Amino acid sequence: MPRVSVILPVYNADKTLYSAAKSCLDQTYKDLELIIIDDGSTDKSAEISNDILNKDQRVSFIQFNENSGVSIAIEEGRRMASGSFIARMDADDISHPERIRKQVEFLDANRSLSGCGTSVRLVNAPKADPGRGFSAYVSWLNGLNDYESLASQRFIDSPIANPSSMVRSSALDKVGGFSNPEWAEDYDLWLRLLDKKMKLINIPEVLLDWHDSLTRLTRSSDRYSLAKFSQAKAHYISKLELAVNSGVDIAGAGPIGKRIANDLISEGISVNRFYEVNERRIGEHIHGIEVFDYSSLRAGSSMLISAVARPGARGIIRELANNSGFCEGVDYFCVA
Repeated sequence: MPRVSVILPVYNADKTLYSAAKSCLDQTYKDLELIIIDDGSTDKSAEISNDILNKDQRVSFIQFNENSGVSIAIEEGRRMASGSFIARMDADDISHPERIRKQVEFLDANRSLSGCGTSVRLVNAPKADPGRGFSAYVSWLNGLNDYESLASQRFIDSPIANPSSMVRSSALDKVGGFSNPEWAEDYDLWLRLLDKKMKLINIPEVLLDWHDSLTRLTRSSDRYSLAKFSQAKAHYISKLELAVNSGVDIAGAGPIGKRIANDLISEGISVNRFYEVNERRIGEHIHGIEVFDYSSLRAGSSMLISAVARPGARGIIRELANNSGFCEGVDYFCVA
C-alpha cells in the first residue's frame, strides 16, 4: 500500500486539472496514490481524469453524478485512501516536486505533530486581489512556522493553506475525518485538530503555488464569508474551559467585536465587557454590555478576545494584553 494518499477534488477545472495532477505524480517521492474525485463536473474534467487514470497505475478516479460539495468529495476520497498520510491538493494549484518528500520526512522526524502545511507562493489571476487582502493573508500564514504561533493565532484566520496540507490518517480518524459544517471545511478541520491538542505547523519553505482567482471557493462560497468564519471561531472558542467558566471580554467595539460577541452569545458564552480606545465609545452599551477604557484592562478573570481588523491595531492590543498579564493562546486570543 502507498504511504501517502493525495486527495484531489475537482469541479469544472478542465483548464488546470492536468497540470495539478501531473505536479502530484511527478513528485520525487513516489510511494503515493492520487485519488481524483470529480464532483459532478459539467466540463471535460472527467475526460481528463480518465486520461490521467489510464496513464498511471497510482491514480484512482471516482465521478459523482451531481455536485455534492467539496466536503462530501474529500471525505469520499479519505474513505478510499490507504496511506498513513493524507495530503490535499486542489485542481488549480501546483505542488513543487519536493513537496511530498519533504512533508513525509518532516513528519517522520517530528512524531508529535499530527500534520503540517507548507509556505506557499501566491499566483494571482488578473484583478483577483485588488486590495492585496489575500496577499496579506498569505504573508501572515507563511509566518506560522511553530506550533505555539499557529495554535495561538488560529482564530485570526485559517492557519494552513489547505492544498499544502498533509495530516496523519490516524489523526483524521480521531476527529471523524472531513466534516460538512456550515463554514469552510478546511478551517473546521484545523480547529477540530487543535481543539483536541493535536499539533500542526507550516514548514517554512515554499512548496506549493497557490493560484488565486475570482472563482475560487474562498471568494465565491458563502461558507468562506466573514459571517461564517466568525461563527466557526465562536463555536470553537466556546469549547475553551476559561471561556465556558468565566466568559470573555472583548477588546474592540467595532463591527468585528460586535459580530464575535453576538456569535459567542449564541454559543452560550457570557460576554462580560467591551474595551475600546475611542473615548466617545466608553460608557456605551452593546448588546447590553458596557464599554470600558483600555486602561482598565487586567488579566485574571475572563478570557480576552482582541477583535480588530487592522494588523497594526492588533499589535497595539497585543502589547497592552501582554503588559496586563495576559498570555496569548492561553487566556487571550485575536480574532479578525
